[in-house]
Order: sequence, then C-alpha cells, then structure tokens
Amino acid sequence: MTFPRLLAALAVSGEYGDLRYDASLPELAARYGEPWDGGRIHKQSRWPHAFGWGDAWTVFCHCRRLRSFSFPTWQGELELPQPYGELDTIGTTVSESELTAELTAAGCSWETVTYQNIPGQRTLEVAPAEEVRVGFVLVDRLDQGQPPLADWLLHKVSLWGYDHPDCPEPDRTLPDDGWGAAEL
Repeated sequence: MTFPRLLAALAVSGEYGDLRYDASLPELAARYGEPWDGGRIHKQSRWPHAFGWGDAWTVFCHCRRLRSFSFPTWQGELELPQPYGELDTIGTTVSESELTAELTAAGCSWETVTYQNIPGQRTLEVAPAEEVRVGFVLVDRLDQGQPPLADWLLHKVSLWGYDHPDCPEPDRTLPDDGWGAAEL
C-alpha cells in the first residue's frame, strides 16, 4: 500500500496498525516491542510522557493510555512500527494534491486550518471519530531560502483526542512497570 493510501486509511479509521487514541501502552509494547523513551512533556512531572517505536512519536498519560502520536514526514522517509519489534521503512514525500486525491477517494472530508502567525503552513484536519482528530500539516517550501512550491508538501502527520476521562491515581503499591509507575 502506498504512503498516501496509508494516510487516507488513518484519516478514515483513526488508526495506524494498533496506534490509536486511547491505546494501552502495555498492549502496544507487547505488539511492537519496548518503546524508546522520549522523556517528559512537562518539566514538573513525569506524565504525560513521550515514547516511540521507530519514527512513530507517542504521548501517554499516567494511566498508560495514548493521548497522541505523530510521524515527522519532513525527513523524507520513516521507520514505522510493525508487529514483533520490526520496522518498515517507507518514503514519505507526499504532495497536497496526492494526499487530497486519496482522502477524497476514501470518502473523507476535511477542514483546512491556517494560522496567521505561521505563514507558508496549513493543516488539513479530519475527524475519524467524535473526539479524535488527524492533522496533515503541509508546507509551501522545503527551506525558507527557496521559493514557494506549486504543490505544497506534507510535513507532519498527527493524531490526538480532545476527550480524556479522569485517570485513576497510580497504585503506588504495585512494582514499577518499567515506565515509571511509581512516579508522577
């Protein structure tokens, strides 16, 4: 399957393999192997915390549920997780016209989001579920020293959710699960 088609499938389902909003960190580790540790999101507390598999960057709450993930497509290729700790290398150069053609073919509609303080960038935002969003960030050039492109390029893909129920407090009597269960 081509990368643009994989992106359209992500937009429709809100999933890339088992990576999806609210996925369990232990279940993902069982499927993809131990994640690399990306560190704290905030200096004051361990959670939320970043982990990853290959070039799939994820953020988990202390309840060990996935809050967001992203793919840095600006690199030109990614190593994306496959079952049993394998990584699949895939080219990620995708133009806006390629992406929108696949999204249209998949029956997706999107909202285009722009920010006045970030010229030369826009996001196509898709809602695969009520409180879940997939964003396709596009840029008009690869480097600020270059002229704008006729067909914008995909820069980053991300998935996040708006709704997060109250997490139970971590059980401090349990042994450390390897991801800092005893830490806040």
